[in-house]
Amino acid sequence: MRAFGAFQRSSLLLRRRRANNEPYALVPSGSFCTDNGFETTSNGSSRVSIFDRHLKRKQRDRAAWLTRPNDSFVDAVAENLLDRLEDCRKTFPTALCLGGSLEAVRRLLRGRGGIEKLIMMDTSYDMLKLCKDAQQDAHNDNIETCFVVGDEEFLPLKERYACRFFVLALD
Repeated sequence: MRAFGAFQRSSLLLRRRRANNEPYALVPSGSFCTDNGFETTSNGSSRVSIFDRHLKRKQRDRAAWLTRPNDSFVDAVAENLLDRLEDCRKTFPTALCLGGSLEAVRRLLRGRGGIEKLIMMDTSYDMLKLCKDAQQDAHNDNIETCFVVGDEEFLPLKERYACRFFVLALD
């Protein structure tokens, strides 16, 4: 028996539905994969690719265009995260905010936890540009802010760099 790829299976399902004159069925979005989920290494062997960083970066770029300026849910989660920050006794003058809702964390930080410098990092240039534009509109902020396009797997920080990490995952 011949094995069908994900796209071939979904096409076969749609063809069967058309033959029976039934309305089109919803096919799970996972069926529209453009690859087989494997990546080939230099020695020719294949390994499973679970996290597609390129696809995630494109998704974050699209999300930057669709982001609302003030989302009450994101603000509530960021407020909860920053509230927990105040429970920590040790102070770190530098904080690193990885992905998530960078703008909400930066906007609601307002000098909490003794943070003087905030490094905002995301894989998406468009998301960082959105945050940078929002920062220019807010003139009352006295926290030094840096924007870094980078991957969270390969942090552009020196070893033993003491800072707080904010990870607000609402993607």
